[in-house]
Amino acid sequence: MLSGIFTTYLARFASLVSFVVLLPVVLGSVGPAAYGVYAMTVALGALFQQDLGMGGATTRFVAVAVPKRDYRRIQDVAVASLVFYIVTAVAMAAAVAVVFSLTIPAMNDVPPAMEQTAYVLGGLGVVNVFFVLLLSSNRQLLIGVGRLSDVNLLLIGQALLRVALTVLVIALDAGIVAVAVVDLTVTLVLGAAAYVVRRLRLRQVRVSLRRFRIPVLKELFSMSYQLMIIGLASALIMQTGSVIAVLTVSAAAGAVFAAGSRAYQLVKEVTNSLSLAVLPAASMRYAEFGPRHNGELYLRGTMLANMLMLLALVPALTFMDVIMDAWVGGAVGIAAAGVARVLVASMLFNNNHLLALPILTAQGSVSVFSILHSLWAVSAVVLSAVFGSMWGVAGVAAGIVMPIVILELFYVRATLSQLDLGVRDFIKQCLMRPYLTAAPPAAVVVGLSICIDPTTRVQVRQVVRRVIRRSDGEALEGGSPAADQ
Repeated sequence: MLSGIFTTYLARFASLVSFVVLLPVVLGSVGPAAYGVYAMTVALGALFQQDLGMGGATTRFVAVAVPKRDYRRIQDVAVASLVFYIVTAVAMAAAVAVVFSLTIPAMNDVPPAMEQTAYVLGGLGVVNVFFVLLLSSNRQLLIGVGRLSDVNLLLIGQALLRVALTVLVIALDAGIVAVAVVDLTVTLVLGAAAYVVRRLRLRQVRVSLRRFRIPVLKELFSMSYQLMIIGLASALIMQTGSVIAVLTVSAAAGAVFAAGSRAYQLVKEVTNSLSLAVLPAASMRYAEFGPRHNGELYLRGTMLANMLMLLALVPALTFMDVIMDAWVGGAVGIAAAGVARVLVASMLFNNNHLLALPILTAQGSVSVFSILHSLWAVSAVVLSAVFGSMWGVAGVAAGIVMPIVILELFYVRATLSQLDLGVRDFIKQCLMRPYLTAAPPAAVVVGLSICIDPTTRVQVRQVVRRVIRRSDGEALEGGSPAADQ
């Protein structure tokens, strides 16, 4: 499990760092309007790349069969999962095509020259959604049998390939469409690599459609439909921000929200990477020992997650303006810092149910979470649209965050009930220990921020910006003039 957690951190950070590196390069080359339209198509594509809970269900059922060495069961689950992914790929690609055809004409404040480009980006997004889903089952099988590190190494390779190809097309001044082509290319490469690794690692499991059994698919779907609701709700919560910003404010506002969201995701991955490694481990524990061991896993894991969250959150909130100004710069950086602050602050609440989801998934008891996620998603979409029209892109972020301030209490209560844990244990281990441990270094960070005068802060921003731009310029072998604007 520890090796899985370590490589998951490497993979998640490789992916996020690739976006951190590429955002200012691409944004500086194509401009806020083009990048805003691209960010909107990427967000809509991500919304429809959801596997409807089948990924988590596949991992869970395979992991439960591993301790028994029941390869026939693993094979049946793998075939049923593949059939589901094939059907879902076709359905989701068709659905996102319809959504693009309705959304693109409704974009607000988009230059006329970008309209045709938007349709091309939408078409590439449809193809990308299809192949992301079609090629997903191999990764879930590998995770379920304990080969999480193999999957993470593939994801690290994907991130490196994305950076190399994107830098190349920007250096050639190929435009935003070429960036979207790179996204599709790395999707195909990852899918092909995962297929090869699955064939090498799981020689005992032969995935043939002739072995498809409807009862197995029904068994998977009995769990996946709840995870489907959670997955769709999670996508609505985080992916619709850029879309709502474009529709209610402007195309450039989509770029602002995308930048702030990337900063938030980078901070969130300090703890979020734990969840992927927990699901197969919790499933195996549940199959062998029952729910008691998972209760202890939740308490200890959430204590560590909150400690890591606080160590990352306090410096991020304190110096967010410096970070975003150095990273993005200009008016976009200033506005994105406000978005990032609002989103990052929400981790104080939602971090407490982070590990509960994979643990309860392992036990097959996520019905309450599906209801709570649905409430959060619906209220977030409504409030972000209302607040966005009133207060701009910062209002969009506030609308997304506000519901979790209330709902987190219900998440925690449901978790403690399912795992047979007491409130006192939760407060002591998950709140008091991490917050008291993080208090001294947090006080030092805040103190440093207070002591640094505005002039010094400006000088720090300039130094960091020079370092970032120099690294970007080296990556571009001198860079293009547009990238430095």
